[in-house]
Amino acid sequence: MQQRIALISDVHGNQTALTAVLADAERQGATEYWYLGDLLMPGPGTNSLFELLNQVNLTVLLKGNWDNFIFEMTNLGSATVDLTNTQDVYIAALVQYVKQTLKPAYYRQLDQAPIQQMIQRAGLTFSLTHNLPLRNYGHQLLPFQEQANFNRLFSEAPKTKNRVDIAIYGHTHHQIMRTSQTDQLVINPGSIGQPYSAWPRLFTDHRSQYALLSLDEQGYDGLEFRKVSYDLTAELKIARQQKLPYFELYQQVCETGLASTHNPVALDQLNQRYGYVAQVHQFLQQLDQQLNVNK
Repeated sequence: MQQRIALISDVHGNQTALTAVLADAERQGATEYWYLGDLLMPGPGTNSLFELLNQVNLTVLLKGNWDNFIFEMTNLGSATVDLTNTQDVYIAALVQYVKQTLKPAYYRQLDQAPIQQMIQRAGLTFSLTHNLPLRNYGHQLLPFQEQANFNRLFSEAPKTKNRVDIAIYGHTHHQIMRTSQTDQLVINPGSIGQPYSAWPRLFTDHRSQYALLSLDEQGYDGLEFRKVSYDLTAELKIARQQKLPYFELYQQVCETGLASTHNPVALDQLNQRYGYVAQVHQFLQQLDQQLNVNK
């Protein structure tokens, strides 16, 4: 009997895109769903994302580096944020938004999610990660990186009785299929919320990305990369209605694919216009007070 597993990753808060992808996967006969991390931020989706994923046969939920920001800030408070750093302020304002809206049950669900998981299917061993098995952040696995980095998807995987046959990861927002140095399979399904390409003529396509992995009695039966259109106007309407911080930057990344996470000029302009530094300072004081109470 054939299994069709939807490989999904990097929603980044885009509720409308996730809705469209899950609907497409159902039409394509997906029987199981593996989620590879970065569910939240910078988009407006919080509770709605968990509600959507919990309606399907979700058997893997990994924690991405953006998801980590929420728990690091909650556990360490102001120690994680430099108010003179525009990127720190940007992320802290988004974390505040998530913490004000996310239900405790979903917060715990994501907090308990691992950054790596081993799966056995159809006689094969899969390693599922957001980035590398031991760290869910960094640029080691961008498509143009050296072969040795991709070999680490296998060499750093937890020791198992059988060697890893297929490594699947997210994080880079590129659809990738390649091999290790010893011909094990490497797959990246791309990004649902923020697909990316550094090549201009390929970067005009901002449809959501995911992949369908097919397995049968003989093992690996093929991979299909999918692209799905979604209602961008509806997504931006949600962001406005929910008063998403840095709405202008979210609109930009949805419309053009260009993120401003590392753009201090754009971030500083919005920080000054909306008073995000003072807002974040107050939020961090509240976090520190809670941490002191809990000591």
